[in-house]
Amino acid sequence: MELNECINFQLNNAQNAVFHYFKLMLAPYDVTPIQYALLKCLWTEDMQPPTQLAQTLQLDTSTVSGLLDRLEKKGLIERIYNTQDRRGIHVHLMNSGAALQGPIEETIMAANKEITAGINPEDLERFRLQLKVIENNAKAGRHV
Repeated sequence: MELNECINFQLNNAQNAVFHYFKLMLAPYDVTPIQYALLKCLWTEDMQPPTQLAQTLQLDTSTVSGLLDRLEKKGLIERIYNTQDRRGIHVHLMNSGAALQGPIEETIMAANKEITAGINPEDLERFRLQLKVIENNAKAGRHV
């Protein structure tokens, strides 16, 4: 098999290109694509524990902890600690983080539209379903 025929190589190249594009689009807001994903979780439901964010984003808790550190330094979120149990933490979206929702979501919608230009909606939905099959097969560790 040629390298460019390997699904891992193809997916990696596509992911890198899309990530770079989204990184450029989000740069004016000083937010990375993964920081956007975490903010999106909080725009949907504020006051989530870091473990719930990690589960939703399919990241390990140490990665989420680093993301929270960076977003907290930017003044976009804050950690609220349970006074009875310091291990009980919830992540709260600050007003500055909430204010980014409109412009960032507009940017994300435009970026998605541009990235998927030329793909009809039925093919795009089929592609998303096929990606889910690939993901599930990889997680199941199926062997051919």
